Amino acid sequence: MRDEVVLEAGTYSNGRKLELSHVGAKGNPIVISAAENARVVFQRPDARQNTLNLAGTQHLIVKGLEITGGSTGIRIYKLGDRMAKFVTLDSLHIHHVGGPAITCNHQGNLYEGMIFRRNRIHHTGGHGEAFYLGANSGPNGKTQAQFFRGIIEGNHLHDLTGPKVSQGDGIELKDGSWGNLVRHNVIHDVKYPGIIVYDADGKEPNVIEGNLIFNGSDNGIQATADAIIRNNLIFNCKGSGIYSRDHQSAVVGNLKIVHNTVLNEGKTALRIVAPAKGKYSGPVLVANNAFYAGVAMQTPGSNFITFSGNAGQGNVLGGKLERKEWNGHGVRNQDLTGGLYPKPGSILIGAAVPRHSVELDFEGRLRGNSKDSGAYWFDAKGPNWPIRNGFKPMP
Repeated sequence: MRDEVVLEAGTYSNGRKLELSHVGAKGNPIVISAAENARVVFQRPDARQNTLNLAGTQHLIVKGLEITGGSTGIRIYKLGDRMAKFVTLDSLHIHHVGGPAITCNHQGNLYEGMIFRRNRIHHTGGHGEAFYLGANSGPNGKTQAQFFRGIIEGNHLHDLTGPKVSQGDGIELKDGSWGNLVRHNVIHDVKYPGIIVYDADGKEPNVIEGNLIFNGSDNGIQATADAIIRNNLIFNCKGSGIYSRDHQSAVVGNLKIVHNTVLNEGKTALRIVAPAKGKYSGPVLVANNAFYAGVAMQTPGSNFITFSGNAGQGNVLGGKLERKEWNGHGVRNQDLTGGLYPKPGSILIGAAVPRHSVELDFEGRLRGNSKDSGAYWFDAKGPNWPIRNGFKPMP
């Protein structure tokens, strides 16, 4: 029998520190949830403490609650020697807090198997991240906390740009975080990158796929190393659509940037900055992408970077590419609908190189034998979900 607490509608507020330390079991988690169709609000009266603290919690599901007030919305950390792990935060509404919404960033902590799904987060404060996962590297470059084998999916993150927000990333995976899946999130109107990953310390790469990112005040996706970036739709970012440079101890390399669609008119779609010491941490593949921008690609000339099957419109800075690497004869209004879906006759149709193709597209549809560059597989019927604010349907 599962241990479960079901909360009735109402606003729950208390000035004392609220800390949960529940431990469930694999296959039998403890569940704390709102009653069906009930609005259950945890509202802290001031910002002297976090709204909810999860200390050493394991195999715990928190679902359907509204979190507001306080400093950080939910802070997760170990209790004594017991690590917090296998915590699921599902369908929460976190807003108007004094700091980040959800943090897993205590030094010396190992955060394993977290699932953050279908949460709506907006109007944070302070550093302002929706998800702050892992910690900065130490002065010696060593990883100080790890967030690994987690899933961050299907969230709606927006309006992280308030006057008291100093950063405001959508999803930040810090130094040494590895093996995480970041997919199907809708992120817009954020101050820092929509998604930023540092490196995985050479372990299993982080996968960033199927996300919709737009109206950002910085880069859409920023990744230094050890990441697979595929099937993302990015438009209207004040920085670059996709950006890579050294960050803290992370060194550019070991990246696969494939089947993304980036529209960043007047700006840059893809920018890669050479490592400061000249040595890449691994190869970089840029393949089968659709780039439409003033500068489609700004990259250093390097044998470590492979280009293949990219198409679109815009200048290329940093070296001359062959037609099979970059077909820049596209015209945005002829190639793409307003929703970034390929039009019939688009230059993207048939432009991809099959050996770099992926099985599914942005919507989770099988690509089959199609050779279409960008995040979508072209079908004359059009997309199943026209892109918009709100939650993206899960494939």
